[in-house]
Amino acid sequence: MMIRSARVIKTVLILVSLLFVLDLASSPANDVLARLDKPARTVIPSRLSARIQTLQELASSWIVKIPKDVRAGLEERGFSSEVLDPAPYGKTYFLVFTPRPSDAAVLEKFGRTRILDNETCLFWTDDGREAREVLPAEFKIKSLALSDRVATSLDETVTDGRPRAPGAILKPPVYDPLIALMVNQVTQANLSGAILQLQNFATRYASTAGCVLAGDYLLNYFTQLGLACESDPFNFSSYSSRNIIATLPGKVFPQYVVLLGAHYDSYSSQAATAAPGADDNASGTAAVMEIARILSQYRFDFTLKFACFSAEEWGLYGSKHYAQEAKARGEKLIGVVNMDMIAYADRLPEDLDLVVDQRSQWLANRFSICAAQYVALPLFKVVNANLRWSDHSPFWDQGFSAVCGIEDYGVPNPYYHKPTDLYTTLNMDFATSVTKIVLAVAAGLAQTLLQ
Repeated sequence: MMIRSARVIKTVLILVSLLFVLDLASSPANDVLARLDKPARTVIPSRLSARIQTLQELASSWIVKIPKDVRAGLEERGFSSEVLDPAPYGKTYFLVFTPRPSDAAVLEKFGRTRILDNETCLFWTDDGREAREVLPAEFKIKSLALSDRVATSLDETVTDGRPRAPGAILKPPVYDPLIALMVNQVTQANLSGAILQLQNFATRYASTAGCVLAGDYLLNYFTQLGLACESDPFNFSSYSSRNIIATLPGKVFPQYVVLLGAHYDSYSSQAATAAPGADDNASGTAAVMEIARILSQYRFDFTLKFACFSAEEWGLYGSKHYAQEAKARGEKLIGVVNMDMIAYADRLPEDLDLVVDQRSQWLANRFSICAAQYVALPLFKVVNANLRWSDHSPFWDQGFSAVCGIEDYGVPNPYYHKPTDLYTTLNMDFATSVTKIVLAVAAGLAQTLLQ
């Protein structure tokens, strides 16, 4: 009897020891934040890759949370990785767009900085403050949390212009006289009126009352169009805000969604009181409003959603919240078109830059076809997975196809993030042309029905 009891005690002690070892191996103290080369990520043995959490995709690498023993195992097998932070828990990270070589040195004055791929740095502060609270206004940022999870495969990629799900075939972008009729309904006066209305809130910085009032204005606008509208609340830092979402249900395949979006919050070096944000991004928001006004009068195969995101300027918090929730609920997004700064022309004729990653190139190609069919607008396709500074990026993270339309992805606008970003600096002919081509692309993706 005593021998049996001794055996039981010994077994229990062994199990406790094993549990202790396993707990130690999976504890936060055992994890590091690292950069892993992309070729390695695709050939890592599954027993190791299952323990790697992918936080962010870049052009040539992944940012991952990885246990130290897994990293050591990868190193033994010849898979290179770089430790970005050996103690990542309890910190708030940001990707910062840094197109100039001197930018990294500027960032180092304000907090911890690690150079990633071209044009991108990782930034954080030791006291956990938000990047927007400490960095100069010139920088574009994206928040990065250890809780983030991004798609690491292309299973849901639309590569040939057709959704993979059976029964919902996306037609090729042929000329449609009904779409031409819609395009001709875009008015410069409506765009100007919406931009001025948004500018007149003085600031739409996401932590201010002005942003709340702007959200009320947008919700009322879409409601008056007869669209189904909702506020989509979320928290960021110590604040809360909301996206405004309006929906036009599809008549044939309502489960498939074309999303047209822009951020309505603003920022400047005097963000609390003077951030008019006429170009950034009342211009994109006004385009969403005008396109919704026109398309709400028609019927389509697929559902159209008109999204106005908040807290983009704080690090894409609103669009990240929406994209993660869309993925979690299984929303079938055919494609996402994001408009961010579409009304400033630093030269004439101004072109529209179309920022895509590899899986989203087909969307940029549809823009080119629509430009030939409906709107004579010069386009410039930019295929670069490093360009993570606007609301298209969280949709890339979740495996969706998305394109960002912007006047210049390098942002030469001298009024950018300044109190002088006013309507008087804009080229409304250019803004009108951009709105027309986005309408044509969106209507073609949603597929018009005869009225």
